[in-house]
Amino acid sequence: MKEYTVAAIRCNSYSTQEVSFCVCQLLERIGADSLLKPGMRVLVKPNLLSAKTPDQQTTTHPEVVRAVVRYLKERGCQVMIADSPAGVMTPTSLQRVFQCTGMRQLARQEKVVLNESAQSVAGPLIDGVAVPVMACAQQADLIVDCAKLKSHSYTVYTGAVKNCFGMIPGLFKAQMHARYPKRERFCRFLAQWAAHIAPQICLIDAVEGMQGEGPSGGERFDGKRLLASRNPFALDYGMLKLLQIDPQRTPVHRQAVRLGLIDASQCHLVGLGESWQALELQGFRLPVSAAGVLKLIPSFRQLWQRWHRPWPQISERCVGCGECVRDCPRQAIVLQHSRAQIDLRQCIRCYCCQEVCPVHAVVLKR
Repeated sequence: MKEYTVAAIRCNSYSTQEVSFCVCQLLERIGADSLLKPGMRVLVKPNLLSAKTPDQQTTTHPEVVRAVVRYLKERGCQVMIADSPAGVMTPTSLQRVFQCTGMRQLARQEKVVLNESAQSVAGPLIDGVAVPVMACAQQADLIVDCAKLKSHSYTVYTGAVKNCFGMIPGLFKAQMHARYPKRERFCRFLAQWAAHIAPQICLIDAVEGMQGEGPSGGERFDGKRLLASRNPFALDYGMLKLLQIDPQRTPVHRQAVRLGLIDASQCHLVGLGESWQALELQGFRLPVSAAGVLKLIPSFRQLWQRWHRPWPQISERCVGCGECVRDCPRQAIVLQHSRAQIDLRQCIRCYCCQEVCPVHAVVLKR
């Protein structure tokens, strides 16, 4: 297995000048130039989970994407920005997400293309099933993974590997949740999928992240860091180490290790301008669904997870928009009297409803 450098740098704000300097330093340190050629078609894949503004810490900040785009254009690359947000993927929904997240304005200013097509093609065979992939990803010569640091109620943490899930178009993502209703098996699929997408340049926007009940309903975390690597599994390992979280606590990392996709001994952690230890972060809060898992005797862990993982519940904030109904992998949610109702007998606790709710009406309770 190759050795991968994971580089981290302090970045105190989203000012264009500071982010550009930090991104250039990171990409030079990991040797990104050696991968780039004039005329190369490069897809930049930010985390555009939903139609949220940059100050809501749900999506990759446009200044980080801008710095990456400029770096690529300076080296003669043809750049496209693309993602498949949660829920139904239509030209209208994409336009709304691009507008709210700041990507529309960025694309106009930097004269790059936004992918507004929902077209997909047959992707890899995983467990004997061809998983669809966005056509633009298949056509790219190289993919740049621009993830966002967030906690995640289902996968505990979301970063570079989970960001690759957005290369599956629209509600096909919900179908993958339905196909793999158990968390460990779903996370094994995520690792397999990221290995297929194989982004060759990966960054994490941790200047402002999300902690607690992420990936969309948590609170701001001032990380003031940017990280980069040429491998998404190594990058997530580095991010978790920077947060002082045992990577084995996260199911995606566990499954990647079992699949032989990551070897911690091959990850070279480098701080730019200061030591790695000086860049370590304190106090990142994980979701309630992750609480206590490591305190258990291993033989009781699966039993505990089965009976004590929190259930989603609909609060009074529900406005009856139907987003959770459309996105539920098991069709366990219906609208009754303009309010969502969950059939817990059908629920697989994937928390997709919490992820897509625009008003944060879904809460997790034991």
